[in-house]
Amino acid sequence: MLGGWAVKSSGQHTLRCVLTLGAKVTHELALPLAHTTESRRVVVDSPEQPSGLSGDPATLRPTEALEQARAQWRALAPLIAGTPRVRLGVRTARGLLEYRTRDERPLSQALPSAPAAVRVYGPDGCCAALCLDLDASRGGPGAVQSDAQRLSAWLTRHGARHVTDVSPSGGVHIYVPIAGRIPYDTAREVVEALAASHPTLDAGPHRSLKTGCIRPPGSAHKAGGHQELTMPLGAAYDVLRRSNPPQVLTALRGDLKAAIAAWRTAQVAPQSAALEENPNRRLGQLSTRLRLLAETGLIDPSRYTSPSEARQAVIAGAVAAGWTLADVAARLADGRWPGLASLYARYSPTQRHRALARDWHGAQRFITTAREHPRPATGKSAVRISHTSAPKTHGGPPAASSAQSEHEHIRTWRTALRVVEQGRFPGRAGYLKRFVLRALGEAAHKSGSRYVAFGTRSLAVATGADHSTVAGVLRALAAEPGGWIDLVNPARGENADLYELTLPKDLAENAPDLRWDKGKAHALRPVFRTLGPVAALVFEAIENDRAHTVTSLVSATGIARSSVHLAVDTLAAHGLVERQDGRLVPLPHNLLRAAEQLGVLEDVVTQLRRYAQDRARWHAYLARHEPHQAPGDPAEDYWWPPEEDVGWTLLDSLAA
Repeated sequence: MLGGWAVKSSGQHTLRCVLTLGAKVTHELALPLAHTTESRRVVVDSPEQPSGLSGDPATLRPTEALEQARAQWRALAPLIAGTPRVRLGVRTARGLLEYRTRDERPLSQALPSAPAAVRVYGPDGCCAALCLDLDASRGGPGAVQSDAQRLSAWLTRHGARHVTDVSPSGGVHIYVPIAGRIPYDTAREVVEALAASHPTLDAGPHRSLKTGCIRPPGSAHKAGGHQELTMPLGAAYDVLRRSNPPQVLTALRGDLKAAIAAWRTAQVAPQSAALEENPNRRLGQLSTRLRLLAETGLIDPSRYTSPSEARQAVIAGAVAAGWTLADVAARLADGRWPGLASLYARYSPTQRHRALARDWHGAQRFITTAREHPRPATGKSAVRISHTSAPKTHGGPPAASSAQSEHEHIRTWRTALRVVEQGRFPGRAGYLKRFVLRALGEAAHKSGSRYVAFGTRSLAVATGADHSTVAGVLRALAAEPGGWIDLVNPARGENADLYELTLPKDLAENAPDLRWDKGKAHALRPVFRTLGPVAALVFEAIENDRAHTVTSLVSATGIARSSVHLAVDTLAAHGLVERQDGRLVPLPHNLLRAAEQLGVLEDVVTQLRRYAQDRARWHAYLARHEPHQAPGDPAEDYWWPPEEDVGWTLLDSLAA
């Protein structure tokens, strides 16, 4: 026995326990009973009253092993998780098991049937325990055992009580709980320092505030079986409930002082021009560099000498962008900025908002002084061209027409498309065509005309696809005789292809009698780049008041019931729908927040920046070969959506 746990010998299994709980512990397992399929009460023995049942898992019947796994999950998963969230493992097309953000759910007492990993960090940027993941793929079970023995002995020597479990593949997890929670930067530097001297230790769970996760005891394993404790469940519960005092963490860091210093020295953040601040950015935007710092907590030592300096840089950037203190406080509270939250972990929970307000007022004074004494002029103009300025590439209709009749035609076209799209663009192969047509419909409403001259790159941003793929879809749609769009004028120089929205010949007679769909036209809103087109179509049906139950959604969307169920669960898990009196109610005001939490907005910014470079090269070509086609100023700016506009879409930033 080392540090309260037994190392598993080759060909042998360690003893495990099946335990029952005392009533006094039941109320401490503070997890909602939602999503659970069991009403049976499971509790853990107190350490003073050891379990009376234990046995080798190899000799347990399958039902007994499953009950053992359920007891371990129920008792320990909420104590290890940094926040009550769990990610379900999903196999990709290549056969790899991934724990994706889109498959995250609230943590419940019911043991998931699939491999499941709890989030290591919470929205405060802190974790409940150091999670040391010794991976058998980094050298085999023998190497894992060697590292596990050394780590256990080292932890015991410093008085750190810990819990361990093993996986069917031979990997080992070691959990070291610390009272008061551990800030991100502190936890990561300890784990990174240990990884330098323990080859099988994977520091991945502690490297990301948003994606770091680990499978707790009881979780199913991808190879079959479950994570199994190497110690009695009652003892493990006692360790996690009565965490190590902060002095233990101080002792561990003191012993790792040299290794931590070496790791810090090696951390040089990439100095990419893409992350530099744009001096011409518009009001309401925060630079990409500062947003990443607020989201990830990763500090560039070449730019900031201390966490407090990095923290102040984010606050000053928010003040300069015209944000309010409430905007920043909301992002700290709901988990959108766990990196910045971790930089306030040195303050007690009751003092953090006061510290934030103090930093905010200090930043206001700094920004005011800087604006009153600006830098000397460089002779360069700070004038910028907005994405919402009227771009020349977005042409209008060939002839004037009534605005009302144009919108009536567009609404009729949209409704006819929605009525027949399941049959004409069936299955997953038709999803992109459906969303490209939605983007054209939205663009038509923005420009007030059935004639749309949005370039393939603008439509690619609106649909989350590549511009070359969108171009292929447009060609295919325009080639259909009597289809949904006609190519009126091909692209020339700076001007994009001009398309007309047309009704198919077989629908033209009856389409005007259709009742128009409710709501605004939307292409693919950013959050659904991650959640997927099925979730987008389900949300659209709920939002437009066409369906409010799973059964009616199956009929309204033409999607399989199992896929609709999964989409509804995904939407609910991310706060985009909720159940009220047996009905599904949309929460569109959470779309932007969910996109920010999932990191989708940064993908949009990257795509916009890449297309801005493409346009700049094309404009340079035109300036050389067709001077009369060259624009006066091809400047592009960073992009950020308005916080207060619930109905905002990507095409709002691109339309005339």
